[in-house]
Amino acid sequence: EPVDLTLVRDIPAWLRSLRLHKYTECFADMDWTEVVALSDEDLQAKGVMALGARRKMLKVFEAVQAILERDGDLDKVGIAL
Repeated sequence: EPVDLTLVRDIPAWLRSLRLHKYTECFADMDWTEVVALSDEDLQAKGVMALGARRKMLKVFEAVQAILERDGDLDKVGIAL
């Protein structure tokens, strides 16, 4: 299923697109650039206890970081999960 990575800038919309919206409050005090830098341990500390949810988030985080390193831009980019 393709994910529009431009949604990462809007954390609640991004989490809804991943069907992980129940974790929106975990990231309420964070900017998207901080969120995509989180590790598995960081996610657990934030309250994301489900392994599947953490894996899904980490996969997107890695993709976002790779795109930023390559292009420096997230506009109109999509990946398949």
